[in-house]
Amino acid sequence: MRSVRRALIVVLILPVVAGCSSGPPSGEVRGKVTFKGEPVKEGTVTFLNPTQGGAYEAKLNAEGVFEVSGKVAVGEYLVIVTPLIEIKDTDPGKSPPAPVEKPAPNIPIRFRQQGSTPLRANVKAGKNDFTFDMKP
Repeated sequence: MRSVRRALIVVLILPVVAGCSSGPPSGEVRGKVTFKGEPVKEGTVTFLNPTQGGAYEAKLNAEGVFEVSGKVAVGEYLVIVTPLIEIKDTDPGKSPPAPVEKPAPNIPIRFRQQGSTPLRANVKAGKNDFTFDMKP
């Protein structure tokens, strides 16, 4: 009787488990950001999907390398590179400290905004390695 019950449970649960999908196709994303051939040593790289929505971010390390943690949905992305944000007392004694962009002369303004960035990435299933060399 117990073996019949176990077999019945397996038969009922197996189609449910087998029918579960792993979600939409996705890839792993990493890469490097340079300015005039030199690594951008700090900042954030953001992948924006203008058609399906969604965004993925990664921090740059001292070699200009980034890696998005987790999977990135397959698709076409706009890529922006922004300076790190720091908390600064911009008006001492009159207002509380506020978040401001750290100075980053190696990240031109046009690369910081989705309306002007020329950077694009086509994320495919599997491993993706992008190199973005920004020019003034």
